[in-house]
Amino acid sequence: MSGATTWGRDAHRLLSIQEAWQIIRAEVTPLGSELVSLSNAYRRVLAAPIVADDDSPPFDKAMMDGFAVRAADCAQPGATLRILGLAAAGGKSGQSIGTGEAVRINTGAPLPAGADAVVRIEDTTPSADGTTVHIKNAATSGQCTAACGSIRRRGDAVLIPPIQLNAAQLAAAATAGAAQLTVSRIVEVALITTGDELIPVGEPRSLGQIHEANGPMLAALMRQFDAAPRDLGIARDTPDELLPKLTAALQSPVVLASGGMSMGTLDLVPAAFEQLGVRWLFHGVNMRPGKPIAYGRGPNGQHIVGLPGNPVSSFVCAWLFARMIVRGLHGFPAEPPPTIRARLAAEVKPLKDLRPAYVPAKVWNDVSHGLMVEPVAWRGSDDPFGLALANALLVRSSPMSQLPAGADVDVIPLGALGA
Repeated sequence: MSGATTWGRDAHRLLSIQEAWQIIRAEVTPLGSELVSLSNAYRRVLAAPIVADDDSPPFDKAMMDGFAVRAADCAQPGATLRILGLAAAGGKSGQSIGTGEAVRINTGAPLPAGADAVVRIEDTTPSADGTTVHIKNAATSGQCTAACGSIRRRGDAVLIPPIQLNAAQLAAAATAGAAQLTVSRIVEVALITTGDELIPVGEPRSLGQIHEANGPMLAALMRQFDAAPRDLGIARDTPDELLPKLTAALQSPVVLASGGMSMGTLDLVPAAFEQLGVRWLFHGVNMRPGKPIAYGRGPNGQHIVGLPGNPVSSFVCAWLFARMIVRGLHGFPAEPPPTIRARLAAEVKPLKDLRPAYVPAKVWNDVSHGLMVEPVAWRGSDDPFGLALANALLVRSSPMSQLPAGADVDVIPLGALGA
C-alpha cells in the first residue's frame, strides 16, 4: 500500500495540499496594471474603478414612442391635446408644453419642458390633419419616462475591480464614458517540457520515443486562464540543454516546467533551477496524481512551478496550483479552484493509495436529480485519452473509503458542465 508521508532523497515531509495552497497564497500579489482602450478590454481584469462621467440618463427622457404630455391634462381618459411638434432622439428639445398641449416624441428623446409623462403611440389617436391627438387612457406622472440621474449619478462607481470584463460590463463602461480602462497586465507564462523521450508532434518516432503533449496542453490551459503562454519547447535531460532553456524561461514572471521533477537519475530540473537562483518553497505534496509538484521563487521574484511529466499529473497540478498563481497575479484573490457538490451516479470503489485523489470525472445536470458525477474510464497519470473525457475532477479526500451511489461529493469543474 502506498501513501507514505515522507518523500525524496532527503526524506522530507510531504505537504498537505492545504499547506501548499497557503504557501502560494502568501506569495502571490498582483503583477501591475496598464491602460487599454475600451475596444481592447474584453476579458481583461479591471484594476481600477470606473466612475460615471455624467448622470445616467443625462436628461429626463422618453422610454416609449408616443406623446409627451402633462399628466394633469390626462387625469381622465379621453383628453384631446394640441400637437406642437416632434421631439426626436438625439435632438435638443428646446420645446415646452403648457396646458392642453402635447409633443410627439421618440424613444430616447429628451422630454420637453413642462412634460412629466409619455403616452404610448398605441394609446392615442392623432387627428387626420396631425394637429391634435386623442388620449385614450388616463396618464400618470412619470409613466414611460426615465428621470435624469435615476440609474446612476455623476461620480458613482459603476464597475469595481477585480472583475473580468464581459460584454455587458463593457456596455456599462462605455455608458459611463470610459474610453480607456485600467486593467491588470496579462501574465506571461514560460513553458518548458523536459525529457529525452519526447519529440514534437508531427515528427516520426523511434522506439522509446513519445509525442510531446504537455506543451500544447499547458499552452491551452494558460489561454483558458487568460494568461499568455510562451512555449520554449523541449529540453533534453542534460545540464547543457536545461540551463539555457531555464535561463530564457526566467525572463517571464511565471515559469511552468514539466518533467524531471521526481527522484530519478535524470530528474535534473530542481537542481538546475537552484543553480539559477531559484529558492524552492515546497517540493512534494501528499496528493494523487501530482506528488512531485514543486513551487519556488526566482531571483527576480518569478513564480516557478515544477510539474510532473505525466500529462494527467501535469494537467491536475496546473489546475490546482498554476491557476491560482495566474489569477492572483491578475488581481483576483489567489485561491484554489472552487468546488461544487454533485451526486455519485454509481458506486465508487476504494483506491489502494492513501493520498487524497483528484480523479478525472464527468459531471452533468440531470433533470430529476440535479448535478450528477461519475469517474471517467482512465488508466492513470499517463492516460490523456481518459482525461479528454472529463469536465471535472472528483475530489476523494479519503480515497480508501468506498462511496455508494447517491453519495454527495465535492467536484472541481474544469469547464462548462454537461459539455
